[in-house]
Amino acid sequence: MKLFSSDIARIVRGELKGPPDLPVTEIVTDSRQLSYTEGLAFFAIRGKNHDGHIYIDNLYKKGIRIFVVEKLPSESEKYSGAAFIKISDTIEALQLLASFKRKAYKSPVIAVTGSAGKTVVKEWLADILGLSTPVVRSPKSYNSQIGVPLSVWKLDEKYKYGIFEAGISLPGEMDKLRRVIDPDIGVITNIGDAHSENFTDNKTKAAEKLRLFTDASLIIYCSDQKIIHQLILNNEDLKSKTLIDWSFENKDASIFVRKNSLNSGHTEIQMKFKSLTHDFEIPFGDRASVENAITAASVCLAMGTDPNIINKGLSSLVSVAMRMEMKSGINNCQLIEDYYNSDPGSLGMAIEYLKSQNGRKSTLILSDFVQSGRDEDELYGEVAKLVKKTGIDRFFGIGKALLKHSSLFEQGARFFYSTDEFVRSFNGGDFRNEIILLKGARIFEFENIGKLLELQVHQTVMEINLDAISHNLNEFRQHLNPGTQIMAMVKAFAYGAGPAEVAALLEYHRVSYLAVAYVDEGILLRNAGVTLPVMVMNPDPSASEVMIKYNLEPELFSFLSFEKFTEAPSKHGLINYPVHIKIDTGMHRLGFMPEDVDVLTKKIQSTECVKIISVFSHLAASDDTALDYFTHKQVEVFLKAVEQIKDATGYTFIRHILNSSGIVRFPQYQFEMVRPGIGIYGAGHFEGLSLRTVGRFKTRISQIKRIRAGEPVGYGCADVSDKERNIAILPVGYADGLNRKLGNRNGRLFIKGKMVPVIGNICMDMCMADITGLYAAEGDEAEIFGENITIDEIAEKCQTIPYEILTSIPGRVKRVFYRE
Repeated sequence: MKLFSSDIARIVRGELKGPPDLPVTEIVTDSRQLSYTEGLAFFAIRGKNHDGHIYIDNLYKKGIRIFVVEKLPSESEKYSGAAFIKISDTIEALQLLASFKRKAYKSPVIAVTGSAGKTVVKEWLADILGLSTPVVRSPKSYNSQIGVPLSVWKLDEKYKYGIFEAGISLPGEMDKLRRVIDPDIGVITNIGDAHSENFTDNKTKAAEKLRLFTDASLIIYCSDQKIIHQLILNNEDLKSKTLIDWSFENKDASIFVRKNSLNSGHTEIQMKFKSLTHDFEIPFGDRASVENAITAASVCLAMGTDPNIINKGLSSLVSVAMRMEMKSGINNCQLIEDYYNSDPGSLGMAIEYLKSQNGRKSTLILSDFVQSGRDEDELYGEVAKLVKKTGIDRFFGIGKALLKHSSLFEQGARFFYSTDEFVRSFNGGDFRNEIILLKGARIFEFENIGKLLELQVHQTVMEINLDAISHNLNEFRQHLNPGTQIMAMVKAFAYGAGPAEVAALLEYHRVSYLAVAYVDEGILLRNAGVTLPVMVMNPDPSASEVMIKYNLEPELFSFLSFEKFTEAPSKHGLINYPVHIKIDTGMHRLGFMPEDVDVLTKKIQSTECVKIISVFSHLAASDDTALDYFTHKQVEVFLKAVEQIKDATGYTFIRHILNSSGIVRFPQYQFEMVRPGIGIYGAGHFEGLSLRTVGRFKTRISQIKRIRAGEPVGYGCADVSDKERNIAILPVGYADGLNRKLGNRNGRLFIKGKMVPVIGNICMDMCMADITGLYAAEGDEAEIFGENITIDEIAEKCQTIPYEILTSIPGRVKRVFYRE
């Protein structure tokens, strides 16, 4: 289907300004992830905390020429050759365009919704059906008002099925998604408490989700989910459709299911459908995975899929990875691992992410696609064109199909029959100063390649969720007045999260300033390519020359710091070098005392080499209601000093005093800028904010031992039991930031879905846990803190604060950054 800018304007009911004949082959809403620009149309989405319109100028310079906007740029005539399509709502326009694409698609479309398991069911269903026929699916968990139309846009007649998931968080949203997906077949997994905050109860939420199937002809669901079952049977429209329900409890269900857990951790399932009994085995034992697999198998049975195909697909199911991970690699490389799924659609997204990491050459290591159902000549021809179009510098293909089609790729591409062959020929010296994307189907075991390319192999890691940082930043933004700037704190290794990666993310989100504690931290950011203004809060007087070299801005807090720093710009003939003045309003750390301000203003007046960019102070007790009187007194002292400096200089500057808790509790003191710190990283409790966990500190079991009754564990024989027990030894100790106070059963770990106590004294590099009664194995994951054990719990048990826990995790613990 060929579309041009004039077609897009007509479909979305917009006003076209510019050329009508620009071809449109792809649509984007995220300015970060552009692997190429030819034929791209950018939809400028406006939300609570972002506005895509501010990126138009930069995107035009990158080569994009088609923009769907709610407002035209102020100087639109300077964008020569660009087409602007003006509409009232860009999200609605995106949905209209996807709906147009859907109407042109003649093959069946399957929609999956529910409270949990949507993504897994969609992925597994696509994997099974893809064994025999071409399938297009939603990328990852693209199930929102924006994600769904971006997914449906991928529909093409070369695919025999389209499978999309739909999620909602507000009443009324499902009707919009229904018009986009318009499913022939509807699948609902379950109803639970996820995303319940905007619904009166689960029944109301389930009814909203079922609106997705208004025009469907077939609905598949589990009738053991009583709310769903009753809503369908009580709705005249829904119960008139073909209904296929499965059940463990009701033998009269369309599909009656029996299950049997095996010692291997697998599960046998027996499904009786239309008087025929089918026996399958799935490689999972947990309830959620079993139910998700049964739902996928029920859809396949209802659609008449060959049971042998279903059996083959079910037996080879793998866990659905929900994220893309970034790791430090050998020889100054950066490694991106994406094992989410292996299909052309997900490859395009992964390459976009690869190309968004600027500064180094790009390398793609790709496996054969499995379960695509596509003609191989056509499929790998598309891959070769995509690699060339996106400017991938080096390509490695692994698998029989890629090797067979190697002639489609440009000269210089290398091919291997298997992962083992690649590993045998691996030379670490061949990979230097590049960003490497590993994109492989699970059966190719690309983890073995990842182990060769990773810089560190310490099993104890700190996972950092970059999307959670973005979410938390936006939570604070909701409390700010329009125009209030943000200085984000990235000191102390970004509170343990890793400064360079976090700073790059904050720069994308257009914070105004970054703040670090020491000059070395600022240099690290500059060497990582961060261009935002950076304030150094405790600069060494001897580092003035280095600060100027790296364009870092000092906090001046004493007469000595003022005099020592101003010597450097004066010597180089610089004028108006930016500096920040700290006032001590009562906390009594660094800062000019109020009585020093008169003398300070005289020094400022006589010095041309520096200019005050901001004056600030720090609240001592902004989180303590009993000390609110002290906070107000601090602000009073601060404002008096500010007025003195303003009168002396004759110009205005930025004022800032609020930290994370201050932003929430004292909005009247926002002034021109605020300084969120630990709240961005998901620690602390702030009324009115829904913060997400950013860091997950985890390790893996090194060894499991059976210890006889009466035998001690650890240094000092500190832990003795009168019962026989199983213990796990884990490679994390106090040298990794695991506080010794957590030993001797004070702390706990989360292993295999259960809490287990830390026993004995914590060692420098190891600790032990009692896992008696737990079905665990060497290599199993153990969470120290994260989603299941909060950082606040750890801090309380250690009689300290979350700041100390986070900043105590040293650099030897590898940081793994990921996006959901």
